[in-house]
Amino acid sequence: MSLNENHQITKFLSGEMTEEEIALFKKWLSESDENRNEFSKLKKLWNVYEDYQKALLIDEKKAYKNVSRKLSKSRKLNFGKQLQRVAAVLFLPVLLISGWTYYNAIKIQKQYTAVYNTAETPLGMRSSLTLPDGTKVWLNSGSKLTYPIVFGSKSRTVTLSGEAYFEVEKSKSWPFIVEAQNFSVMVLGTSFNCTAYPEDLNAEVALVEGKVDLFNKSATRIETMNPGELIEFNNKTQDFYKSKADLNKYIAWKTGRLMFRDDKMNVVVEKMERWYNVDIEIMDKEISSYVYTATFIDESLDQVLKMLSLSAPIFYMEDERAKLSDGTFTRPKIKMYKKRMN
Repeated sequence: MSLNENHQITKFLSGEMTEEEIALFKKWLSESDENRNEFSKLKKLWNVYEDYQKALLIDEKKAYKNVSRKLSKSRKLNFGKQLQRVAAVLFLPVLLISGWTYYNAIKIQKQYTAVYNTAETPLGMRSSLTLPDGTKVWLNSGSKLTYPIVFGSKSRTVTLSGEAYFEVEKSKSWPFIVEAQNFSVMVLGTSFNCTAYPEDLNAEVALVEGKVDLFNKSATRIETMNPGELIEFNNKTQDFYKSKADLNKYIAWKTGRLMFRDDKMNVVVEKMERWYNVDIEIMDKEISSYVYTATFIDESLDQVLKMLSLSAPIFYMEDERAKLSDGTFTRPKIKMYKKRMN
C-alpha cells in the first residue's frame, strides 16, 4: 500500500474527510478486493490502537480522588461509615475495570509494537505524515521511515534511511529515538532535521528547537546539541564535527525550496539528482570544486541547469532516454562539462 493510500485510510477512520473526499474514498474501496482488504487490515489495527490509547487514559488514583472529593462534601458526619462503604463499592469497579483494561493494554502493546509500518517517498517527491504519538514528520526525496503502529512504553523508536524533518511530540518520560545507519538521535520534544542517506559518507543533524543527544553505533553518547547547531557525522570513522549553522539551508526543502549556500558543485549535483530523480555525471573533475549559492523555488530541472550554466563556466548535455519494455523510459541522464575558453 502506498503512503497516500495509507494516509487516506487513516483520514477516513479519524473522521477528518469532507463529503467529497468520502465519496472518492468509497469509490477507491469499490475498485478492487485488494483495496478492501487493505482497508479492513488497517481498520483492525486502528481499533486496537484506539483501545490502547483509551486504556492509557485510565487513572485509578484520579478516579478514587474524584469519588473521595464528592463524598467529603457531605455535611452529615454521622453517615461517615456508610459513606466509606459507598466509596469502597464505587472504587472497586473502578479498580477492576482499570486493572482489566491495563492488563489488556499491555497485551496489545506487546503484540502490536512488533507490527511496523513503512512510509517511503520516491525520488523527485516529498511527503509528510503524523506518527501514532502525534509527532509530525516530513520525508525528503528518496527517503524511508519505519515505525511501529503502537510505540512501546519505554521509548518511541523509528528507523530512518534518507532525510526527514521531525517535530516531536513532547514527553519527558517517553524518549523519541531516530535510528540511522551508524548512529541514533534521542530527544524528548524537539524539532530537528536528520540526513542519513546510506550511500553518503557523512550524515547530518541540524537542531532547530529543543535538545538532542547523539549516540554512535555502540550506543555511546558522543555529543549533546543545542538549537542552531549542526553535527556532521562520518559513517565510516564515527568521527563528528559540531558547528553553528544557518539552519535555513538544511530545512528549506521542507517547504519546497532547493537551497545552496557556498556548496561545492558535487554536493549541488547530489541534491539535484534526488530532487529531480535524474542522473548527473560530472565529466571534468575541476567542476566538483566550484562553489555555488542559490535558492530555487518550483523551478524545473531545465531551468536550474540553465541558471547553473549562466553563473558558472559549465555546460551540459542530456542523453536520449531509452524506452523500456513496459512502456516507461529510463531516468534522465545529464552530463556536465567545463566550458573551454576560446
